[in-house]
This record gives sequence, C-alpha cells and structure tokens, in this order.
Amino acid sequence: MLLKIVRLYISHCRQNAFFITGFLFSLFVSGLITMSFQNQCVSSDLQISIEPDVSVFLSTTLEKDDYEPRINLAGKPQKAQKTPQVLIRPRYYSTELGIKEKLFVGVLSSYRSVTRLGMAMNKTISHYVNKILFFIESPGHEKLNISMPGVVVFTDTRRILEPFHMLKYIADNYHDEYDFYFFVKDTTYVKAGALLSYVNNISVSEDVHTGGGDSTNSVYCSLDAGILLSNSVMRQTASNLDWCVKNVLSESDNNFGKCVLHATSLPCRNEIQGQTFSSYILPRNYLTTYNNLTHRMKVFESAITLYPVLHVKTFYEFDRIFSKVSLAGVKHNIAELRSSIITMSSLAPGGQESVTWPIGNQPSSVPITRFDVLHWEYFDENNIYLQSDFNNKEKLQGATKLDIVVILNATISYVKQIYEGRFQFKKFLRGYRRFDPARGLDYIMDLVWIDTLNAEVTHKRIEVCKPLGKTELVPMPYIMENTRVNMILPVTAGDRQLTKKFMEHYTSVCMEKHDKTFLMLVLLYDPIDPHKGAKDDVFLDIKQLALSLSNRYKRDGSRIAWISISIPSSQKDNTVLLEFAVADLVVKKFSQDSLILMCEPNMDIRQDYLNRVRMNTILQRQVFSPIPFTEFNPDVTYTFIPSRSRESDINKNYGHYDVHATRHISFYIKDYVTSRKLSESIIPIIRTDRDISTTFLRYQNAYRNASNNFISSIYSMFISYSNVHILRSVEPSLRLRYVDKSCSGLVLARNVVYDKCRQTKELSLGTRSQLAKVILDYQSLAVSKMNA
Repeated sequence: MLLKIVRLYISHCRQNAFFITGFLFSLFVSGLITMSFQNQCVSSDLQISIEPDVSVFLSTTLEKDDYEPRINLAGKPQKAQKTPQVLIRPRYYSTELGIKEKLFVGVLSSYRSVTRLGMAMNKTISHYVNKILFFIESPGHEKLNISMPGVVVFTDTRRILEPFHMLKYIADNYHDEYDFYFFVKDTTYVKAGALLSYVNNISVSEDVHTGGGDSTNSVYCSLDAGILLSNSVMRQTASNLDWCVKNVLSESDNNFGKCVLHATSLPCRNEIQGQTFSSYILPRNYLTTYNNLTHRMKVFESAITLYPVLHVKTFYEFDRIFSKVSLAGVKHNIAELRSSIITMSSLAPGGQESVTWPIGNQPSSVPITRFDVLHWEYFDENNIYLQSDFNNKEKLQGATKLDIVVILNATISYVKQIYEGRFQFKKFLRGYRRFDPARGLDYIMDLVWIDTLNAEVTHKRIEVCKPLGKTELVPMPYIMENTRVNMILPVTAGDRQLTKKFMEHYTSVCMEKHDKTFLMLVLLYDPIDPHKGAKDDVFLDIKQLALSLSNRYKRDGSRIAWISISIPSSQKDNTVLLEFAVADLVVKKFSQDSLILMCEPNMDIRQDYLNRVRMNTILQRQVFSPIPFTEFNPDVTYTFIPSRSRESDINKNYGHYDVHATRHISFYIKDYVTSRKLSESIIPIIRTDRDISTTFLRYQNAYRNASNNFISSIYSMFISYSNVHILRSVEPSLRLRYVDKSCSGLVLARNVVYDKCRQTKELSLGTRSQLAKVILDYQSLAVSKMNA
C-alpha cells in the first residue's frame, strides 16, 4: 500500500515538474534582490566603512532620488508633544482688551514728612487720580508708625537713588496698568483737576516726556515741578536703570531727567501736542493770605503745580482757593449753557414751551399707564402723610426731616436774596415732595411771608428741585463665590418639625450638590424640658438626624453640628436677648474670618440666596441684611384659592416683603466682635448660659435709659456701633413660611420692639381684600345663624 502511494506521488511530480522548477527559481531570485537593497540602505544611513569611490557612488545615487526614505535615529525615542493648553480668559475684560487706567501718581517723600505733607497731598488729589503711592526711605532703628495706606518703604536710605527705586518698583508692579505716570515731590501742591484735564487732552500713542520747571532752556524737567511720562517712555526708562544708577551725579536734581533722556533720547518739554504744562515757583516770603501773589494771578491760577509748599495749612488753603475758582467757572459755564438752550429752543420742536425747569435738567418721566403715576407725598412741620400703603401718618425724623430742613433753609435764603430782604419768613404751611428716578427729588413749598414794604402777610408757593448727580461706582474688593457659608439655626422645642424639614431641604440643596456650607444647630433648652444626655431628650430625634446626614456625606466634607444652650423660662420669649445670646456663644466656635449667616427654621434654602450672601458680605466693608418674602397666613390666603398648592411663589396674593424682618443677616465674625465690644454697655457680652439671666436685668435698665442708640437686634447694633455699610434690599430667593409667633415676651418699657413684632404679625395675615372678605363672610355667617 505504501509503495503504491509513493509511485502515485512521483508520477504527480513529473506532470508538474516545470511549474515546481519555475516557482523555486523565482523565490531564489527575489531573495537575492531583497538582500541587495537592504545592504545599500544600511551602508548609506549607518555609513559603514566602505571604499571611498563606492560611498561617493552611493551618495550621488541617493541625492538624485528625491523620494528615497531616510531614517533619522538621533534622539530617539522622542517624547510625545504636549497638548496645547486651554485658553484662560482674564478676570476682567479690560485686561483682555488692553484697557488701562489713566493716571498714576508717584510721590517722593520721607518718613518724617509723609504723615504731614503726604497726608495733606493725599487728601487734595487722591479723589482725582486712579492711583497714588508715596515712596519713603527706611527710618533705620526708629519705629515707623504710619497708618495711611499707599506707602512704600525702601531699605536703601540713600536719597539720591530714591527716584530710581521708585521707577523699579512701578515697573515691577504697575507697568501695564496706566497710560501716564506723574512723578513729583511731597513739597509740591498739585492741581489734580487741571492735571487730569491736561492728561485727557494728550494722546498716549506718542512718547510723552513733559513737566514743569525751566524746560525752555534745558532738556531736563524738575521733580519739584513734576514730570509726566507716558507708558512707553516709562518702560524704556525702567529698562536702563543700571546705566542711570552708575552715572548718577551727587546732589543733582537732573538725575531723573538725565536717565529718561539717555533711555529715550527724548528731551523734556513743557509743551506737547498743543498743551502747555505750567508750574509756579512760590516766593520765599509768601504769606498765608497770598496777597503778594495777586499781581501774578493769571500765572498763579493757570499753573498745574506750585512749589515749594512747606506747611500743611498751605495745601488746604491752596485747595480752597482753586476750588472756589473752579466753582465759579462751573457756574459760569452752566449759565452760558442755559442761555444757549433758551436761544436755540425756538428752533426746536415745541418752541420755548418745550424747555423744562430747571433749564438743562432731565424732564419728568411721563407715565405710560395709571400704575406708573408718581406719588406726591404731603407733609407739614411734624408729620408726613400717606408715605406708603400701610401708614396714613408718620412722624418726620431722621434723614427725611433733615432733608426738609435743609430745603426750607435754602428756600428762605434764596427768597431773601432775590427780593433783597423785602420778605421776612413767618411760618411754614405745607409741602409736597416726589421722587422721580429719571430726574431727582421735587419739592413744592407753601410759605407765609411778611411784606415789609406794604406791611402785609402774603403767601408764596415755591418749587424746589434736587437733581440726581453723576452716577459713580463705589470701589469694592473682589469677591468670589467660593467662600464657606456657616449657617446658624436657633431651634426651640416647638420648632422640631420645621427643623426636620429644614434639614431635609438643606441636604438636597447643599450637601448633595457639594456646596461649601456648614450648618450649626443651636438647641435652645427650656429648664422644664429633658436636657442633653437624658433618654427622652427633647432634641434627640434632631441630633440623630444630624448624625445620620453627617455620616452619609462625610466623604464630601459636609456635616451638621449642634451646640446646646440652656435658656431661663423667663427669657424664652425674649427674642432680642436670645438673638445676642446665640450669636455671642456661637462666634467663639469659628475663626475671625468666618462668614456667618443667621437663619430661621421656616425659611426655604435656595442656591441663589447663598451666592448673594457670599457676594454681598464683605469683611470690614459690608453687612448683608436681606428683606425676605414672607408668606401670608394660609388659613386666610388659601381659603379663597383652593386649587392653589402651598408654594412660596412671589405673588402679592400669597405673601409680601417684610421690611421689619431683620433676623436674617450675614456678617464676618471680626466685624461682629468689633461692634459687640462697642455695644457692651447696652447689652453685656454673654459668655456662658448663666450670664443670660443677669444680662436681662442690665438690658432692661439700659432699655429704659437709652435714647437713639437703643439696640433691638444685631441689625440695629451694626447701624449704631459699626462703621461697616449695611446693604438692605429685597431678596426674592429668601422665602419664609408663615409661622404664628407670640409677641408677649417683648412687652418692655417703651414697647418699641413689641410694636415692631406686632406690625410684622399683622402685615403677615393677608391682603386687605382677603381680610375684608373674611370679615364679610364671618358677618354673613353670624347673621345666618341668628336668623336660623
């Protein structure tokens, strides 16, 4: 069998002999060609030692072929290129667009004169320029006691190098923030208004090197008279400071100008782009009254800088003189503009009748609907009537009364001046006032006068307008929304159910979303209730819920803590004292830079509200006291709206903004501690639970004796005993559920706090129409029962 298979295989190979021979021969030839190409590539790239003529042949052959692959093994393996970074937008749009502030002022001073001349200079020009810094030398071993801001101290005490230290400091810190840099000494009075006008009339696109002094015959300007540099010139000068320091001349006032000239090849001139920088050298024997300057008054008034000024009083006297001159110029310009308005009004639509009073001021706003009609408030000497929808009459006091007194005095002086003393003021009859957001505050005054010429009594109605001034942005520190908000929630035994709902809402809004907040419960124990440690602790369920939520979100850093306070039975309804007791005992648990937010169990937590708390509460600057939207009594409101679910929507039929609610307030602990120390004489600081009873007795005595500085809440404490600003505004994201609270514990000597609590309770019942319908339904029900 095997022999038969071999014979069959041999016969099959004989039939395909030509095919097999050709296939083997082709494999042999392809192998030889492949080995030849590999030897050529290796010889060319690795340059193995071969004969010179062969290498020349290979190099010329490769150079002719443009598509010959070449392998470069140098520096292999290479690291992967970094992915391009994502574009990071600047914090301010002005940074991205390259917008700069206008004017920077650098003042060369000394540690002996900066508190006198520097302070006077700062008061007279700081409100005109964008930035002002004072550069002084180190006092050495003496103690430097300077409280004014904007002072830079150099350790190098060599006065001759101080200008270059100043340039170096500005180039390192403010090189790209201002268009112009003005350098001057503290013995020079600067007319900041004239300097700002000079800067606004020249272009920063050109190199500017100008100043005062004898620059007509010299290429240098004097630092005593002031030197103004553009941003480009300041940059070039700062890059050549090494040459300036090496070539400084001792006791020479031209060192600064010499440095600028070397760096820019630009001499100093007192006239540039059609604008003249003028300075005035004061005589040595000039007097405080400046009578000896009247013969050169035009040169004196046109000067931008005056020097040398060696007394603080002279700074303020110059400021008074030039402010008076500037005011006269402004009045003259206003008179010319009003005259031109009247002249041109005949060519305008409506003619001269279209000119509004005061001439040139914004006209009154025209109401579109009847709801836009502005309300006139009627007032007399003591009261103002119908000031709001909730008060028929209110006593004139505070800023309102002061404003009316100022208006009345100005009106009397104006009438006496116009009629040259013919009319003598007798009495005030009545007045009306209206605030127009587009115009300002308008007054109509009815006054009684005695006509001394005819010896008779006459009545005159006078209209007064206080127009709105120019809107200014108040500079505030940069605040970010990543500050931790420490929420303080006082809880009584009757608030347990509300507190549980509050904690559930807090979990869904803050803890689940990893918001930077911390909740501290202040458990207010009544002496008759089971205290902490007992099996039937009145707050045991709240504590267990707090522990459960804290353990659930422990990895995220969110937790709920509590602190226990024992309240005497006689003080459990005294909300004023409890508010301070809670704050005094809680602030000790936090650092000085912690942000505190006082809360109530019936509030709805919203993310927008917490963010506004972060943005509107500023350390040592501002305290935030929002006006919450308070829900009406549901027994009254939802009786007439049965299909409406109980949601605290912003609607006048479901609630109102309670202006009397001040318990929701946010502040920094440092600001609270500062104000609390100042108000300690009214309400002593509570350090332990035992201090509450004794504090109440002292509080009652202070309450009876206090006048204007009486404290009824933390909000009133900040108003009376703090310099921080109080931001008070409506907050739609702060919504309070209706809670029927008792005001019986607030009945004290003068009933101020009690009246406030009663007003809040009455205004939270419902709208007028809803209350009226309740009364009518009750009367109809009573009549039907009587008839039955």
